[in-house]
Amino acid sequence: MVTTILGIAIAVFAQGLVILYPGVFLFWFVFHTRIDYWRTLGKRAYLWTLIGWPFLSSTLLLFSDRIFRVRWPPPWWLLAIGVIAGAAALWAGGQAAKVISRATLLGLVELEPQRNRQPIMQTGIYARTRNPVYLTHWLIIVCAAALSGYAANWVFLGIDSLVLPLLLRTEEKELIARYGREYRDYMRRVPRFFPGWPW
Repeated sequence: MVTTILGIAIAVFAQGLVILYPGVFLFWFVFHTRIDYWRTLGKRAYLWTLIGWPFLSSTLLLFSDRIFRVRWPPPWWLLAIGVIAGAAALWAGGQAAKVISRATLLGLVELEPQRNRQPIMQTGIYARTRNPVYLTHWLIIVCAAALSGYAANWVFLGIDSLVLPLLLRTEEKELIARYGREYRDYMRRVPRFFPGWPW
């Protein structure tokens, strides 16, 4: 009974991530690559999310039977990796929540920097990684793929791992433009993604 409930919970978690998260990720990618344009729209830029996100998620939901048709039973060591990734995501996300503001999380600091002035976040987990929120998201995707065994989740992880570095570099350009030398100094001191790693 417990095993069945746990299996259902993992399946719902994994499928929900593939169906709901791509729209959010796509928004942030477009947002950072065209930040000058979105600033001309102000908060109206979020209307595109309200249009695009439901459309993309509805399309994925419509084809969910096909998308999640292939599933490989994960071995015990992969399940262990999934549990570790999930625990690490909870820790990293919790640490980031102690530092990051709601305005920053929603992108208002980038969208309206004159109205939402903020110093560079360098305390707490931000002294160990420059992108703890993105790290949390990546760990959640790893967790879902490892625990569920769905081919779709592994494909999603692959796409995310390829696109995320591009997103980070694009965001860095905007931060350098906003903070200048101060942010360059921060980049030299703190890793981009994995704490303790040079990348």
